[in-house]
Amino acid sequence: MNEIEPDTRDWADVLEGGCSECGFTGHEDVTSVPDFATTSAEAWNEVLTRPNARERTQPDRWSDVEYAAHVRDILDLFRERTHLIVTQESPTLPNFDGDAVAVESDYRNQDPAEVAVELRAAALAYAAGLSQVSGDQWDRVGYRADGREFTVASLTRYGLHELKHHLHDVNA
Repeated sequence: MNEIEPDTRDWADVLEGGCSECGFTGHEDVTSVPDFATTSAEAWNEVLTRPNARERTQPDRWSDVEYAAHVRDILDLFRERTHLIVTQESPTLPNFDGDAVAVESDYRNQDPAEVAVELRAAALAYAAGLSQVSGDQWDRVGYRADGREFTVASLTRYGLHELKHHLHDVNA
């Protein structure tokens, strides 16, 4: 099995500079993210019914099912991180190495139909959690282990970028 070179970029930089690849600006309305998360699950469902969903169509890119499994897991991660920031005072957020998780969880060999169901559940849970955030909660702060500060609003925008960018990755 050929492995893909791990991605070492700190993608949180899109919060300041946007992302020319997927059109993310870094200024998106955070209150629109619950709806986007929910509708993105529908798009992923279509992606995962493609006959070649398990195939890596480019040697340096994940297959559709690998991207979908990653999105499922980051939706859970962002939901958990949001909950920590809202309920704790300046928490340190758990680390997440997406490449390591992809290998450990064997994304490449996961069943596309199961991933679609799990991704939808993760998207709905994330959307439900975000729908409960209001007022000053958007300004609450948490820190990544490397010290990078996130507010609930910036973390939500970062999560939105993940959703948009990975749909772009699979041409959806």
